[in-house]
Amino acid sequence: MELAPSERVCPLCGVEVCNPKQPYDRKYPKPFPAQIDLFAPQDNRTFTVAILTLVLALPAAICLACDVAYTDGAGWSMLVLGAMAMLWVFIVPSMFIRKHPVLLGGILDTGALLGYLWVVEHFAAKGVWFQQLAVPIVVLTDALFALDYWLIFKIIRGRFKQMATAVASVPLLLFGIEIIVDRYLTGTFSILWSYFVAIPCLILALLLLVLDRRQRFKNQMKKRLHM
Repeated sequence: MELAPSERVCPLCGVEVCNPKQPYDRKYPKPFPAQIDLFAPQDNRTFTVAILTLVLALPAAICLACDVAYTDGAGWSMLVLGAMAMLWVFIVPSMFIRKHPVLLGGILDTGALLGYLWVVEHFAAKGVWFQQLAVPIVVLTDALFALDYWLIFKIIRGRFKQMATAVASVPLLLFGIEIIVDRYLTGTFSILWSYFVAIPCLILALLLLVLDRRQRFKNQMKKRLHM
């Protein structure tokens, strides 16, 4: 190993070196800095939120100003304002939530989506579709998502069983959507088209459960897909 003239000891093992052909020279520049500056990561979330808020507020403010200036009060611009506010809720809270981010984020996203749909209903498409159609479908989707999350991460163990649970919950969502839409359109409900989509989902869920019982197949999947 070759040392610089300014090095008295080996930087790796700490053994003092005495080289008659290259004596120690204190004035020679050292090859390494005397003090190591460790990189301290900074929390820039507040700055990021400020920039993101300004970026989303800019188109909303421009549309609102144009709407107020050229029409009778705020109208169509509220759709843009609501969309920007919904995007803000989708992005910003997830940066700060630490405990149960998926569940809390899902609740906030559901509230933001319902709020935007209310804005659409109030300023663009008045009617009863918001109460009778939009709210039930959004709440049902969020409830099934929360149920799947709780089952998959708290109760059920095994990747194939977890995937089977997620796939098996799809027919419940389809049945619920068909019932809600039928009650909104005709006042009655019947299970028809959702059967055709539910059957393949249930077969796929059963197939995943069968594959979960094959240990050799699971070992091969872990090797090839790092599951």
